[in-house]
Amino acid sequence: MATQETQVLDDRSRLEDARMASLIVYVHDLDESRAFYGDLLGLRQVVDEAAEAGSVRFDAGVTVLDLRRAADYGITLAPQRDDSSDTVFLVDDVEAVSAALETRGVTFARRRSYEIGKVIDFYDPNGHRLMLYEPSEKAMRSTSAPKMRAVWRAAGRGSAELIGPPAETVPVDAADLEARGLDGKPLIYFFVFVQDMAGANAFFEDALGFRALERTHCCNHACASDIKGVVKYDCGGVMLSTHHMHGHEAVVDDSGNPYGAKEFHPEHAKGVAPVFHVGDLGDAVWRLAQRGVSTARTVTYSQAGATARVEAPSGHLFWLYEPSDEARDGPGGRKLEEIMGAEL
Repeated sequence: MATQETQVLDDRSRLEDARMASLIVYVHDLDESRAFYGDLLGLRQVVDEAAEAGSVRFDAGVTVLDLRRAADYGITLAPQRDDSSDTVFLVDDVEAVSAALETRGVTFARRRSYEIGKVIDFYDPNGHRLMLYEPSEKAMRSTSAPKMRAVWRAAGRGSAELIGPPAETVPVDAADLEARGLDGKPLIYFFVFVQDMAGANAFFEDALGFRALERTHCCNHACASDIKGVVKYDCGGVMLSTHHMHGHEAVVDDSGNPYGAKEFHPEHAKGVAPVFHVGDLGDAVWRLAQRGVSTARTVTYSQAGATARVEAPSGHLFWLYEPSDEARDGPGGRKLEEIMGAEL
């Protein structure tokens, strides 16, 4: 029988209420990446930071994309394309948005239409994989649909026909889309690809305590029907999702070309790292350590607050973050308050 002390540990060591405050994107050249995410994609900077400060932050809906130099943090990026993760933006009209981004200079890699909607892949200058996603009617009847509607209602800009009422309803106008790019198309998913789904479930659910919203078959129908190869977790304004990694010979895009196998070295899986806001980092680190998350033991303090590094068995990197009073009162504090206060 569990003691009262053990029960408190079980309850408070979980991160089920932690929100993904930002997504760190490690890059080679900060100026080059700022031009890509700002000038080409049209994302708005949260604050007007100088590149030499080592960080450039963009508004991505109910979270922030935080560009940082990989070399400053000892991160080794994949030599070419990085398919260890996928950063997904929610759009109401994938064809219109992709056409507008192509006019702005974005090159797309693959398009696929299937039962959950339409997706289009593209890559940033560092090889990080990005995606536009327009959900289908079937997807909007799924368990994860209320989260998509809530994020769209909080930060979306566009049509209200399928996803639901956005934060700002506007007609789909080609000139407007070209001018705005992805501004108003919120980040909705961060996918991490894993080989060992059982190990991933144990890490994200048993150790970290994330709450699963939905478990589905993966996109490869060659997998056994009883394998739930996609698990979606509620992380506030973004859903973190694990996805079974395997050869995708049975999956083709709209042009009939097969998807390649998502194979990567674990050290190359750290190029994009979610940051989770916690109220008391020291307490969270100690309690996670009791659950076997030993990589979270070290806490680093800076002017911005306290952070702790957590590494998944697959090699993917995560950060826990307790902001300082100075960070809360600083230029980015307003966005952080908006993220933490969003009704999701």
